[in-house]
Amino acid sequence: MNFQELLKDKSKIDLADICEAWQWLIADQKEVILVTIFGDLFLFGPSGEVNWLDTSTGKLTQVANDIEDFKVQLQVAENFDNWFLSWLHDDIENSGIKLSDREVFSFKINPILGGQYTFDNIEPVDISVHFQLTGQICEQIKDLPDGTKINITTE
Repeated sequence: MNFQELLKDKSKIDLADICEAWQWLIADQKEVILVTIFGDLFLFGPSGEVNWLDTSTGKLTQVANDIEDFKVQLQVAENFDNWFLSWLHDDIENSGIKLSDREVFSFKINPILGGQYTFDNIEPVDISVHFQLTGQICEQIKDLPDGTKINITTE
């Protein structure tokens, strides 16, 4: 698998737009480094560290001390699989589903709401919609204890 297949082309993305709904969590980050096909971000933090915004859990996690350390951490298979969901990419490749420049794979039911990390729980979604929805949901539930029952209605 080519690493680039797991990434979106940043030059074709309105980074300010996709970061807008996540400002409650990433406002102090300096720069977006990578955007994954599963709608996560890697960012330079305030001190040059590399942080991972996992939109399926609503967490910002430091994954490396700097860009050189990040390159080393990418070589660790467990990190790579966790950060880029490479096993789901294999299923996608076999299905023939392709993303447009403006799409990412998004979970139909976000894992923070009980959705599974499975092929049948993902679909192509407009990148702006993905980041807006996941950012709003994660912000609204960020202070709830694990296991809290949530009723969601759509109108």
